[in-house]
Amino acid sequence: MKRVINKHMFKSKPSRNPFSCLFVKGDEGAFNRGFTLVEVIVTIMATAILGVIFINFMGTAMSKSVRSIEMVQGEASAEATLERIIADYVFKINQDSSTALGLIKTDIGLPIQKYGTNVSAGYIIFDSAACVPLGANIECSKDDTSGLNRTLKVTVAASGNDLTILLTPSRHTNSPPVAF
Repeated sequence: MKRVINKHMFKSKPSRNPFSCLFVKGDEGAFNRGFTLVEVIVTIMATAILGVIFINFMGTAMSKSVRSIEMVQGEASAEATLERIIADYVFKINQDSSTALGLIKTDIGLPIQKYGTNVSAGYIIFDSAACVPLGANIECSKDDTSGLNRTLKVTVAASGNDLTILLTPSRHTNSPPVAF
């Protein structure tokens, strides 16, 4: 059988469909430029495997991000509690500097617990000899059961980190009131 070549076969009309190259018929009537079934299945399987890996990674990251939010909320709450304690201390020290530490310790301790159950306070004594060498992770203070040193360590327990402040009666009777 002899093939007839028509001059119109060499002229190609530009198509407006961008996917027209996928549907060009060849000599046998099959689509020459399309994807085979095997290629489509392999692509779907590879996409599924990558999707599972991505979801596992994101699932772990998402569950850990909730813990971070809880820690930040706990620390913000503890910081707000410390700010209330400092404001009360400034108010009390402006009234009478000799009784301010004792009143704050009473407010923090039992039975009042004005600032909540996660707040603790105790008098401490600094021991500079215990801090050598500098930068060592050593506690430079010890408990002062007598209360003579007059430094009050206030700790607010928070999820993640505990926040601590030191309160001292460092005011003189003739010094001006502290604004807070």
